Amino acid sequence: MQTDTAIKVSLGRIRDVFETIDDCLHVEHYSVADPNISLAKLTRENGNRAITTSLGSGAGTFVVAARDSELRLEQKGRVLFQGLMIEDSVTFVEGPDPIAVELQSEACLYVLTFLREPYRGPCSVVGGRFNIRDIRLAELIGEISESSPARRCEITRDFSKLAFEHYRSLPRVHPLSAWRLSRVRRYAESRLDRRMSLEELADVAGFSRAHFAATFKAATSMSAHEFLLRMRIQAAARMLITTDVALVEIALQTGFQNQPHFTTVFKKITAVTPRKWRDARRSAAMARSLEHAVDGPLVIEHLPREPEGFLPHDLH
Repeated sequence: MQTDTAIKVSLGRIRDVFETIDDCLHVEHYSVADPNISLAKLTRENGNRAITTSLGSGAGTFVVAARDSELRLEQKGRVLFQGLMIEDSVTFVEGPDPIAVELQSEACLYVLTFLREPYRGPCSVVGGRFNIRDIRLAELIGEISESSPARRCEITRDFSKLAFEHYRSLPRVHPLSAWRLSRVRRYAESRLDRRMSLEELADVAGFSRAHFAATFKAATSMSAHEFLLRMRIQAAARMLITTDVALVEIALQTGFQNQPHFTTVFKKITAVTPRKWRDARRSAAMARSLEHAVDGPLVIEHLPREPEGFLPHDLH
């Protein structure tokens, strides 16, 4: 990741802190009654460039998407994930090496880092990371902002235990590698105006249909069908904000059979119709783009505070 500006934001504060950075990134730090735990919320609003955040280091880190978020995860120069992290999905990455997250568009993430070992019981992690979705985890995270530091301590411990319980219940499958996932994503992005089958995407990844489906879900916490659907909606949302193309044409260019089908799916995912989305966001996004145009990405480094004596160890 190429960077040109660095802003350091310390996590593990002794009190709740809310910061606004560059008008489009909001960082909310939460006080937790346990020096082993660092907890923050990152909200990326309209912006015209990528923002790279360094999440610091710890024994294990959970990244939770509070809404659909386009991002890229790296650790020691290795791409762990690049693409759409869907609402209520959870990614866990183990190991003491810092994790870099590039936010490529609007995003809302909770970042939960355990400086020592997470609460998981006897459980090894295949490939050093996993991706899951569980409404119970989303409900726990939803309590964070209104809770006391002591209650947050309980929530984060329960969150870790529940996440690993969910992971233990899944088949032990290596997630689809980042480079294969990126290949599938690029292929799909270039063909959003047409139908794609699971077999076709499996072919691109170089796997059988069944193996691809299992490894893809392990890497993204969603099926290939949902992946394509959300990619189509995301592409449509970009067109709504940045162009004057008619809704029917946007629907066809992003692979929907007609405008009513497009409107139904768009509203199901975003809770508003395409027309209302355009009216509410396009003008603000274009104005912000003109006002804050700066070349290159922005970098924010999140550095968790370490306790004394701690040593890191059929598809549409």
